[in-house]
Amino acid sequence: MEDGYAKLARAFAADPDPVYQLRAPWLAPCTLGESHTVNGSLQAVTLIHGPWTTGEPHIRVTTWRDLPGQDFVPDVPDDLPAAAPEDIGIDVDGSVIPATLVRGPAGSWLLRADPGRVHLLASGRGPIGDLSFEPLTDLEAVVNARRVFLASLLPEA
Repeated sequence: MEDGYAKLARAFAADPDPVYQLRAPWLAPCTLGESHTVNGSLQAVTLIHGPWTTGEPHIRVTTWRDLPGQDFVPDVPDDLPAAAPEDIGIDVDGSVIPATLVRGPAGSWLLRADPGRVHLLASGRGPIGDLSFEPLTDLEAVVNARRVFLASLLPEA
């Protein structure tokens, strides 16, 4: 696992495109959920704001970019595709960017925006809160939060 974190850190440092997080998260902690690198290039990073349990209020923010020969599509909650989309504007690093928001049953929702060369997908359950985003500057903090979470799952020896 540590080798994967090291590869992610190298790809994150070399990538000129930002990875986004919520600017003012109302749920904590912010934890690395998953990441994908292809040939040393960062393709996608998902950050989880709040608990990992999908039935509880949470927000997942995925930033991804299209790489040559790769078709990456993040997971979309099953109950959202049939809902009617709303066109809105969101703040991404100080600029208003057009986005599409879909509200599903039982408090689920999905936001999609395309700021520049990357794509931004935020999904969650519960109140939407302030959907403004800023670049992640401290990868180590979200990786450490993941280490703490995974350690909490292991029974004490």
